Amino acid sequence: MTHVKNDDGTDCLDQWESEDGSPSVQYSGRKAYRAKSEQRRLQILEGTLRIAVKDGIRAIKHRSVAKEAGVPLASTTYYFKDIDELINDAFILFAEKSQEAADRFYAMINLVLDGAPQESMARGGTGREALVRRLASIVSAYFSEQLSQRREAVLAEHVFLMEALRDPELSKLARQYHATWVSGLERLLERVDSTFPRQDAYTLVNFGLGLGYDGLLYHDESGAQGLSESVERMLGFVMGLPQCPESCPGRGRS
Repeated sequence: MTHVKNDDGTDCLDQWESEDGSPSVQYSGRKAYRAKSEQRRLQILEGTLRIAVKDGIRAIKHRSVAKEAGVPLASTTYYFKDIDELINDAFILFAEKSQEAADRFYAMINLVLDGAPQESMARGGTGREALVRRLASIVSAYFSEQLSQRREAVLAEHVFLMEALRDPELSKLARQYHATWVSGLERLLERVDSTFPRQDAYTLVNFGLGLGYDGLLYHDESGAQGLSESVERMLGFVMGLPQCPESCPGRGRS
């Protein structure tokens, strides 16, 4: 992401970088160059996200957004000439916030890997299983926190990704959003000696999206233990643990 500073030092977010760092997806609404104007524009975009979560994409209208954001109707049409611009920019804002959360998560994982015994970092090395369990515990806690404390953000993600199947412009944003997650995971998997880090990163991202969907659909029915076991099995697979039919997490559970 590129953060462009205003004269007063506040952020004026202009564009979201692609996974290789090159500018790709840009905000299409009117730019704000003063702190007060930027704050109002963010109010509008955050209101748009709340409507998407509560009522779906089709409910996003200038009037409904103005009411939700607590701003004059004229403000929404000033910053965004049409609904497509509004939806586009709201998804970019969502993606930026999600990436900031992902960066914090990746930093935490990297700290764990920094402190892991060197032999456990190699495929087939001593302590590999313990490292998988440690990582699975962290990842499971992350998903549990997302579904309990940031449920609306998880729902917003799925609302926009579903709408991207129908909207070519949103599709571009969704593909870049997906690629950014894959890129971050690929770097982590290279550290733990994945044989196919790129393919495994795709697998884990899609696995995570599925966990998020199931968490929204079934609420707490699957339970923390089921989540932890699923994560541990998947991480064990991509990190090359031998399959152990009698001891694998979740075996024999209905």
